[in-house]
Amino acid sequence: MKRLTLLALMPGLLSGATAAKHVPSTLDSVWAPVKVATPPSDAYIGLSMLENGEIRHYNYGEQAVPGSVYLSSADSGLTWRTVKYGRDMPYGDRRSPVSGEYIRLTNMGKPGVYCIRTKGGIDGDRTVTKVSDLPSIMIKPPVFIRDGKRIVVAAHGGTNPKGCYTYVSDDDGLTWKRSNTVTSPDHKGGGFHQGIRWNHGAVEPTVIELNDGRLWMIMRTSQDRHYEAFSTDGGLTWSESQPSRFYGTITMPTLGRLADGRLIFFWCNTTPLPEMATANGVWDDVFTNRDVTHVAISDDDGKTWTGFRELNLDPLRNTSDYALNGKGIDRGMHQAQFVEVAPGKILASIGQHPLHRAMMLFDADWLYEKERSDDFTDSLANWTTFNYLKGIKGHCSYNRTDGVALEPHPDKAGKNVLHLRYEPDDRLVSDVRGAVWNFPAMKRGAFTASVRIPEGSENVELVLNDRWFNPSDSVSCYESMYRLPLDRKQLGIKDDAWHSVTVEWNLDSPKDKGARVRVDGKLRRQRLPLQNASLDGISYVHFIALPAPATSQGIYVEEVRAKAVE
Repeated sequence: MKRLTLLALMPGLLSGATAAKHVPSTLDSVWAPVKVATPPSDAYIGLSMLENGEIRHYNYGEQAVPGSVYLSSADSGLTWRTVKYGRDMPYGDRRSPVSGEYIRLTNMGKPGVYCIRTKGGIDGDRTVTKVSDLPSIMIKPPVFIRDGKRIVVAAHGGTNPKGCYTYVSDDDGLTWKRSNTVTSPDHKGGGFHQGIRWNHGAVEPTVIELNDGRLWMIMRTSQDRHYEAFSTDGGLTWSESQPSRFYGTITMPTLGRLADGRLIFFWCNTTPLPEMATANGVWDDVFTNRDVTHVAISDDDGKTWTGFRELNLDPLRNTSDYALNGKGIDRGMHQAQFVEVAPGKILASIGQHPLHRAMMLFDADWLYEKERSDDFTDSLANWTTFNYLKGIKGHCSYNRTDGVALEPHPDKAGKNVLHLRYEPDDRLVSDVRGAVWNFPAMKRGAFTASVRIPEGSENVELVLNDRWFNPSDSVSCYESMYRLPLDRKQLGIKDDAWHSVTVEWNLDSPKDKGARVRVDGKLRRQRLPLQNASLDGISYVHFIALPAPATSQGIYVEEVRAKAVE
């Protein structure tokens, strides 16, 4: 292996350089997620932490920047430089705790899967050995179980029926066995769907060892939820898959464990638009749920989860040229990999396409926050508000347009308010208008909005949910926990003034799980029925303006706040 040489920072490789100016100067001051760099390839592989603390992100994934390079950080991800390496394969995501060698399985195309293993550490030689004739794709980094004595690698591809599986080694990567194939049911359509989703089977699995010795696999499927399976023999055989607690459709999950034993999970907690009649289950017509990556954490080995927070909203989510900007190839916030750079400090590589992906640094304890508020001081940076323009462009994408707008506050100079009203528009896939905002998941909490409801306003609702829906997706109303019409008569509002509207819920109540409504602090008589159960709590508000007469002025929102109730 040739010695590595340092290059000057390559222009464009760190397209988040502007964002990097706002990175905290010390790791101790890192709290909420901040972008520190742009990954040099798609996010699910290539991120590695060496024994000396150096962090590297190689560019041997899909949609990679040109050349043989990796990003390197010697200060826990705060600052980065670009390093060029020789043509020898540098593959080395994970280090064996037994031998100290770095191990990676990779697909070589028709020849099948091979194991690339260092010989003498990360700067030593490489050995390449055959693993399987079966071509596998999206091969995940190794997981070391049983105190490092067994290696488990999750993958999919090349099987019929379509599904995922694990490769297992008991001799530190020298020889391998493959498990049975785990499958998932096809999407059948019906209900809100006119067509059938892309039925690609169970793919892109992520695996972790639980404290009781079982292995837990979570996989991407065509259903509304990720599916899960378990192994009691260290990954050689797997149970039949079942729906997991996590929502996610045709997006990649990533599960891992922190040094203190907590589990952490990265996924798109999102639901796409209903399928159109042209969708036939063979290939995806358009992706409509890859605009945000979420993260949650568990203190009890996966029995309960906290957080369900937006780690990063796609900065290009509202752009008119979304589908073709940067060429029509894979994009969005799906895919993730992470390393723990210091106790409780997480560096996550997420997303696809250089204009969309990001390396985000955050403190795991940020996931335990109990409240969040927004008054549009940061404009719509924390909101999803777009509508889709008809016509699939590029690779399975729609272009977008603004669905709602901010306007100057009529009473407070320098402030803005959100104006939400229905406007018919034949150019749009759906002309329903909406605004979606995330807060920490709460099983018992209160959401408050300061709103002005002009006389004659019709068909605007406040919807509380446990996952992200597209702003224009009225299915959100039916899948939600609670929905409250923002109607003057129902709320007892008789003027055009600003009023505080609060919804309070307790999903742990043994008897009545109905939500209470307050207006300006005073309890209203109506109770909102719980429409759908939620295992982990409410984490989203969706203001939605459904079809209404042209005379309807919609509503105005000046501030929102969500707070957990102890």
